[in-house]
Amino acid sequence: MLESHAQDLRHPEAYIQAYDSAYRYPYPKRWDVIELIHPVLFKHLGTKEGLLFRNKIEELAARHHKDEKGVLIAQISKMDYLQRTSKVPLSEFENWYKMCINEAERLGFEEIKASFAFLYAANLTLNYQKDVLALYYLHKSVEYSEATKHIISPIRREMLFVGLSRIFYQFDDFASAINYGKEVEKYNLGVAYQFLTLDVIGTSYLKTKSYQNALLYFNKGLKMYQKFFAKDSSKLGWKGILVGKKAHVYKAIGQLDSAIYYYKIGIEDTRKHQLLDNTCGFAINLADIYLTQKKIKELAPLVTLAQESTRKQGNEFDKFQLHQLLSRYYTSVGNFPLALQHKDSTRFWDDVLEERRGKNVQIQADLQLETERRRNTELRLVENIRQQQISRIVAIVIVLLLSLVVFVLILRQKLLIKVKEKELEIQRQEVERQNLIEQEKAKRDLIIAQMKLEEFTNIIIAKNRQIELLRAENTKTDDSFSIQQLRNNTLLTDEQWENFKNLFDKVHVGFLHQLREKIPGISPAEVRCMALAKLRLDNKEMAFSLGISVNAVRNVWYRLRKKIDLPEDATWGDIVDMIS
Repeated sequence: MLESHAQDLRHPEAYIQAYDSAYRYPYPKRWDVIELIHPVLFKHLGTKEGLLFRNKIEELAARHHKDEKGVLIAQISKMDYLQRTSKVPLSEFENWYKMCINEAERLGFEEIKASFAFLYAANLTLNYQKDVLALYYLHKSVEYSEATKHIISPIRREMLFVGLSRIFYQFDDFASAINYGKEVEKYNLGVAYQFLTLDVIGTSYLKTKSYQNALLYFNKGLKMYQKFFAKDSSKLGWKGILVGKKAHVYKAIGQLDSAIYYYKIGIEDTRKHQLLDNTCGFAINLADIYLTQKKIKELAPLVTLAQESTRKQGNEFDKFQLHQLLSRYYTSVGNFPLALQHKDSTRFWDDVLEERRGKNVQIQADLQLETERRRNTELRLVENIRQQQISRIVAIVIVLLLSLVVFVLILRQKLLIKVKEKELEIQRQEVERQNLIEQEKAKRDLIIAQMKLEEFTNIIIAKNRQIELLRAENTKTDDSFSIQQLRNNTLLTDEQWENFKNLFDKVHVGFLHQLREKIPGISPAEVRCMALAKLRLDNKEMAFSLGISVNAVRNVWYRLRKKIDLPEDATWGDIVDMIS
């Protein structure tokens, strides 16, 4: 482990590799290894700055390894040190606890909650005299521990039960002190913790007058002392404490010779090692036995020792016992003024103890009220959270249902649109099909019309040629029957004209309509001539077709040219081109 005496306390990040071994393990073992490294890392740095420097290394190592749980562990170490060396303001301490609990919940680090609650409880009573809250959070630490006993490491549980046992003893809750003390026995991990807890259990049994059990645990403690601590200079005086407490048991059960024997050993050992807070009690009780036995010679030096040790390190109960002893002692030697004086002091300290006992009873009663109040608060909070969750679920369900309805409506609308589009597509295809049919029909009709017009034109041309040939062959029979028959095949009747016009309109769509629009007042004869001109017939062919003379055709042309103001050299084709 790093032991250089020249550390730069400004750069704790330079030493974070000291914790690398801990990060080879998963939780919960990682926590145990961190706890093993922390106390021996730079242990020569005993100043406040040095201890905070060591704690900073632990925190930076956790951050380096991106371990948020490790950061919380470092928070415990730091606050524990600060509370032991300097009193942190209560509001700051409360905020720290709430922040750590919330962070533990966020990380799912449930097993650390018991440690936070215990540290919080221990300091509430030690530094702030918040005894009711301290007891409440002691019970919370137990609750957290029970909830995580399947994942918390044995070391963590043992240390928690050690602390619980001692603090419940301080609150005169001896049953709880015994209960959690016996939990420590199950783990058998740290002998120092085991030894101190045996003392707590034995003393708790002594306080509850369960003398045989008290004797059993004091003997267990003495046996452990002989095995592990007899040669340990840091544990000097521990034997005297247990032996003296054994003497208390023997005195209580009336075995005064044994009590005297063990009191002498206890007094000698604790006095030798300046554990006077124990010496005074042993001296008072041994003096009480001697006073009862009227052994005044042995009594006098014990009274002096009891007075001196109680004055230096005695607690309230020691002072009560001392003045009670002195009142009886001075009565026995006939010094009644001093006896009365100490009797008054006895009543005073009895009142103090009664007030303390009443305070502890009141603390227990207040604890029940506080526990009930907080439980109700927690239940209301849980109920509020449950209601919020229900409301959130209902809102989510409503949103989902609305979303589903909207989705169905959108889907239905899309389907309707698709169906409509399909129908429109079918209709469009049907229209296209009908259009194609009509177009095909129109094409066929146009072709037929064109063929009929061509046939009509060709017939006219052919007949005109036949007439010319007949005339050329027989000029004398110009008015012969054959020529007359050919001429009779003309567009003279309205019916014939309508048939011709229908064919013409199919082939030359809109021509006749445009003709009437561009030449207002055009006569039916002029229309017929223009239709034949569109077919590229000359004057003779027009005359033959219409059953009129060529001169008549020329007259029609002359009138038409005048209507539209055409030059004299204009032709039928010019008018046709103008109309088209």
